[in-house]
Parts: sequence; C-alpha cells; structure tokens
Amino acid sequence: MITAKDIANYLQLALNGKNTTIKCYAQLSSPLPHSIVFAKKYSDSFAYQLNNVDNILSIVTPEYKNRLTCSHIISKNPRLDYIRVLSHFFTQEKPKDFIHTTANIEHGATIGKNVFIGAGCYISSQSIINDGCIIHPNVVLDNRVVLGKNCEIKSGAVLGQEGFGFERDENGEPVHFPHFGDVIIGNNVFIGSNTTVERATLGSTIIEDNVKIDDLVQIGHNSHIGEGSMITVGAIVCGGAVLKPQSYLAPNVSVKEKVTIGRRGLVGIGAVVLKDVPDDTIVAGVPAKEINRNK
Repeated sequence: MITAKDIANYLQLALNGKNTTIKCYAQLSSPLPHSIVFAKKYSDSFAYQLNNVDNILSIVTPEYKNRLTCSHIISKNPRLDYIRVLSHFFTQEKPKDFIHTTANIEHGATIGKNVFIGAGCYISSQSIINDGCIIHPNVVLDNRVVLGKNCEIKSGAVLGQEGFGFERDENGEPVHFPHFGDVIIGNNVFIGSNTTVERATLGSTIIEDNVKIDDLVQIGHNSHIGEGSMITVGAIVCGGAVLKPQSYLAPNVSVKEKVTIGRRGLVGIGAVVLKDVPDDTIVAGVPAKEINRNK
C-alpha cells in the first residue's frame, strides 16, 4: 500500500492535507479517486477539478498554495517529481541477468552483470556490454560497440554498422569508404527504437554519459555527442558533427557533417543547421539562424 505520506517522504517535501491511500496514477484532465496527478501551471479550472475528486494527491507548483483542499505537495518542478514518483513506486523493473533464448550472442562478446537482452538481438563478438544495461528485442550491436553502465537500447536500434561514405572514381562510380572504427557509448545512455548509430570510418563515434536519444534518429560516423545532450525524434546528425554537452535537438532537425552545436545550444523543430552554433544559443529555420541567446 502506498500513501501520500510515503510519496512526500520520498520526495523530501511536505504533505498538505490528509494522508490518503494512492492506488494508481492519472492524467490531470481525467483525475481518479486514489490517484496521483501533477500540474505544471496554475489554472482555476484545474484547482476546482482537483478539489472535487475524493482521495487524490496532486504535485503542483507554488501558485496552488492555499487554493487546494485536496492532498497536495508543492514542488518547484512538478513534472520532474511526478516522474520520480512513477519510476520509484509504479515502474516494474525488467528481470536481471536475463538473456532470451533467441538472442544471438557471438563468442567473445563481453556481457556484464544484471544485463537484460531481449528476443532476436544480435551481439557481435567484439561488443562490450557493461553492468545494468537493458537491451530490448531485435537490437543489433555489430562490429565493436562498447556500452557503458545502465544504458537502455529500445527495439530495432542498430549500432555499429557502416555508414554512408562514398567517393566517386574516375568513371564516376561510387566507391564505399571502408569503416574500421567503433562506437563508444557512456553510462546511463538511452537510445530509442529504430535509431542508428554508425561506426566510425577511423577512430570512434562517441556518445557521452547521460545522453538521451529518441526514436528514428540517425547518428552518422565519427559524430561526438556531448554529455547530457538530448536528441528528439527524426533528427539527423551527419558524419563528424559535434554536439557539445547539454545541447538539444528538437524533432526533425538536420545537422550538416562536421558542424558543431555549442554547449547548451538549442535547435528548433525542423531546422537545418549548416554552420556552427555558439554556446548558449537558440537557432531555428532553414537554414538555421540565431533567434535568441540562453544567457
């Protein structure tokens, strides 16, 4: 049994109201009795709605103070604290040290402790998977891929195969550049479904610690993705591009080869980045142009 007090204690925040029992989670638009919800912005209609649901717990911004009669927790970042509560109290972890019988793991691959590998995966002999990783069904780790600790790779992702690198010969025929490099991925990295991360031609394609990559993303050969960066759905990072730490690519962004996105740079939806972006800068458009500075 989970109580509102349990949740408040976990968040190290004060509980306002009675210590009700929490049985489920719900959306703010359709709250349920004995559920937990969150509100990022103040609204009179949301306050009225929350006050008319029995035995609900809400995590809300300071604007709601003295306006709620239901049980509530005041938070500076309600969405973040709600995520923490769901992850701690409601999420079921995958079994540890589990490798599905249909996974194809070549002799020589290194598998750490507490690793989950789902059905239909292919893990090459040169791959290294460190402790605590979760690899969902039908993932490919080809050639030499090194996964740090506690990474999660969603279904259909392909890591470590060769990229699209060609040079035309004297007759105009495309000749493929052979790839001899690898893919090095740090700790706590999340990679979405059907995302591809290409091995380097020479050297390494690098994804640093705490990077989060959405579904359907292309990371080209020899790219370097800095710590804590986030890349959302449909983005294309061409070969040799650099994203410095804490950068952010919105959906369907394209970054030209060997372009650098500065530290904490933000690229707006659908932008095409053809030249370097300075630190703490927001760009958008086709081609991308500066529209604001974060500092």
